[in-house]
Order: sequence, then structure tokens, then C-alpha cells
Amino acid sequence: MSRQNPLSSSPAAAPCAHPWCVTAHGRTLHPDDETHRSAGVAFEARVRRADGRGPGRGTTVEVGVLRRPDDDGAWLVLDDGGDVSIALSAEGARELRRLLNEDDDVRSLLDGPQG
Repeated sequence: MSRQNPLSSSPAAAPCAHPWCVTAHGRTLHPDDETHRSAGVAFEARVRRADGRGPGRGTTVEVGVLRRPDDDGAWLVLDDGGDVSIALSAEGARELRRLLNEDDDVRSLLDGPQG
């Protein structure tokens, strides 16, 4: 999801059909770098694997949109640049948003006291 570093001597970036995409198409170093990426939004969080125990670890998590050339649609990605990463289809992300807003147990956790 991170922005690509364009080459200073490369021609101007090609326009992209996705308004959220920040990839400098045509100015990247490798064809695999032509992936469509949003700028992403980062936040600090404690994370751990779902099967993990203990307090987890503090890290920076980035949320953004990703669409690789062979994808049939865009994906919502949560990634810490290390071992925590998940990509949800747009449909899956919509369902997650709904559950965060509507599920009583999830809402109780999010609205309740810290800890």
C-alpha cells in the first residue's frame, strides 16, 4: 500500500482509472510495481495472531486499498509490514463494517471501557 518511489528521469505517470490510486503508473521500477494502491491510513495498535496469547505487540497498522493487475476487484488491506496482514474483498469489508456497527457484542467491546 505504500507509495511507489518514481524515478526522477522517467516520463510522466500514466493516468489511472481508479481515483484512489497513488501508484505512479509507468514510472515504477518493475512491472509488478504497477499494482493499484491507495495512500493508506496508519494507526498505532497492539496486535497478535488470533491463535496467540499474551499482550501482543505494539505496531503501526496501515489500512488501504489494493488491486493487483490480475485481480477482478479491489481489496481492503490491513497490514503491519510484518507478519500481520489480511486482505478483504469489497464485499467482505462491507460486511465487516456492518458488523462493527450492528453486532451487539462487537459494539459493546468497542464502546466499553478500555481493557
